[in-house]
Amino acid sequence: MLDDGDAGTAATTDDDGDDDLGADGGLVLPVAPADPAARDAWLAEQLDAAVRARPLLITAQVGASVVDVASGKVIWSHHADRPLNLASVNKVITAAAALHGLGAGFRWRTSVLAEKLDPDTGSVDGDLFVRGRGDPTLTLAGLNELAQSLAWRGVTEVTGDLVFDGSYFDLVDEPPRYADQPKERAGYRAPIGAASLERNAVTVVVVADRFGQGLAEVSLDPPLGDYVRLVDATVVTVASGRTRIYVGTQVKRDHIELRVSGQILADEGVYFQRRRIDDPVRMFAEAFRTALAAHGIRVRGRKVGRGLAPPTAVLLAERESSTLADILRPMVKTSDNYLAETVLKTLGAESRVLPAPPAVPPPATWADGTGAVTRYLTEQAGIDAGTVRYENGSGLYDSSAIPASAVVQVLATAWRDFRVGPDLAAALATGGIDGTLRRRFRDDRLRGRIRAKTGTLAQVSTLAGYAGTDSGHPLAFAVIVNAMAPEARGDARALQDAIAALCVAYTMP
Repeated sequence: MLDDGDAGTAATTDDDGDDDLGADGGLVLPVAPADPAARDAWLAEQLDAAVRARPLLITAQVGASVVDVASGKVIWSHHADRPLNLASVNKVITAAAALHGLGAGFRWRTSVLAEKLDPDTGSVDGDLFVRGRGDPTLTLAGLNELAQSLAWRGVTEVTGDLVFDGSYFDLVDEPPRYADQPKERAGYRAPIGAASLERNAVTVVVVADRFGQGLAEVSLDPPLGDYVRLVDATVVTVASGRTRIYVGTQVKRDHIELRVSGQILADEGVYFQRRRIDDPVRMFAEAFRTALAAHGIRVRGRKVGRGLAPPTAVLLAERESSTLADILRPMVKTSDNYLAETVLKTLGAESRVLPAPPAVPPPATWADGTGAVTRYLTEQAGIDAGTVRYENGSGLYDSSAIPASAVVQVLATAWRDFRVGPDLAAALATGGIDGTLRRRFRDDRLRGRIRAKTGTLAQVSTLAGYAGTDSGHPLAFAVIVNAMAPEARGDARALQDAIAALCVAYTMP
């Protein structure tokens, strides 16, 4: 037995900074001087005062910068060249590099191929190959579309096995620094691979007893047959108190066992917790076999093969994802780590130099992805590579050391590139409206005027993005706080809110 040591962990949230702490923050929005020449000095004075007003941050490491995106002029900075952990603000850099390197219209493709198909009988003679490209949005519904396409093609039987061609990515399915928390089973740590279905995680769904006193109903979504087994589910519905759900995981040789216990508040109704799986190919194959059977396609072989599709294989069905621009919105607005890491490795796969045919290109590595981002930082944003450390796409763990000055430089560079800026701005959370900023900047003078990305780790709180009004003259800002005491989190949030709000005041006509 392989036991990951997770006998029963309490439910945790991967919420990136969207709570009531500092929501609106008691902000006072002063009026900037009418004289444009006096505005820069006024803003710098106001921002310096905002930093001084947060005494709990004296022992923290604070880096901040404000830049005019049109001219690139630095209006204000505070220890802006100090390399700091960005937390999830790292996703801004990942998104900008991906938009530049892949293009907003990039789509992931999942293909089904075979060497021989008898058009008269509908029989595939041999194996059925699935070539994955890491589509992070592929769901059971999408898999059903592929099976339907095969049925429309006339396929009725596969004499061989299902074989997965995962050569697009290498087999290192955990991003850099994820080993810092090796026993975490949360869905945001799902493996990143060419086989990707339902984000390589299963959701534990707990439904309270409708009468508020019996056992809750526990199920798995999607149901994964023998691979992920719910071996014990004892959750009690309670009329008062708090919901506390514990999900224990044991990784066996050929399957995963989940044990769910605890209590759910009757008024809560439904509770969800996502748990990572360990073998994406196995999950994909079992689900695809079920989808094929539902469309009258029998697969005689029982094995799950892994290997390259032959060069003579013929395309039978293919499914495209949504565009990169569409996928970046949930990635950045809701701070989706799984999407960010998949985007990073895809950028590496698509931007590297490939050998000339007929040579088979090697699978993409994490180094390919981080190398592509580093080239974007140096070649497009003009940042000295020696001043930054970028190790993964999501910003989880101690994966970044990047100055605030570099963050605003990326934001300004992206804004001035019409192929990047509009989609990057659209992906950022909008203050007072959506994403991780939906409960912040709700004042009528600020709502909708700040687009930014939050970042939250144990001792890290960050905010970076754009602030502007109808004048069409926005500012890029970044506020990065590291090494803060627990009691200073409110001051860090208040400082970020104050700086963003003052930037809005500066841009008002």
